[in-house]
Amino acid sequence: MRIFNAHHRVFQTGILSQLFTVLFILIIAQGLSGCTDKIPNDPKAGEIFPLSIFNQVDNLGGKKVDLKNKTLLINFWATWCTPCRKEMPDLQKLSDALDQSQFAVIGISVDDDTNLVKEFLLRHEIRFINFQDKKLKIASQLLNIQVFPETFIVSPAGTIIKRVTGEQIWDEKMFKNLLDNAHQVETKLAASWAFG
Repeated sequence: MRIFNAHHRVFQTGILSQLFTVLFILIIAQGLSGCTDKIPNDPKAGEIFPLSIFNQVDNLGGKKVDLKNKTLLINFWATWCTPCRKEMPDLQKLSDALDQSQFAVIGISVDDDTNLVKEFLLRHEIRFINFQDKKLKIASQLLNIQVFPETFIVSPAGTIIKRVTGEQIWDEKMFKNLLDNAHQVETKLAASWAFG
């Protein structure tokens, strides 16, 4: 009887060990497949920003917007997002301070309720142009945005200069530093390619 119990315990330990190994491998495989799936839809600095999105989102101001030959700050936000609400006044101040012929601050709300967004913009005196991505088709499916606010700085040529996740204190100095740092990176990349 004792010999049977000893063999039974060894047998159970072996099975448990194998089950844990299989479970561990499945967890790792799941994690790796998730990483692979995100790569194509995760545009980052140096890649082209899909400016055609502005034909797919609702213009909340109704005014025609000229984005040609401008550096764009495109901020994805929501009224239910506390960090988004906190940075909106700073974005408005930055918009007011920038040369409108060279720069544009643009908001894209992911809220479903248009009236709620318009009310928020009016109450907080947010005057820079805002669009609405109601079903998150752009934010989630095309740009793989998972956290709000998410901001893209886009060059006049349509290249992403910087992708910024989370709340920021947007002011002229911070914005200028972002542009300067991006320019230095571009210069180093161009030099490394030239001298390869």
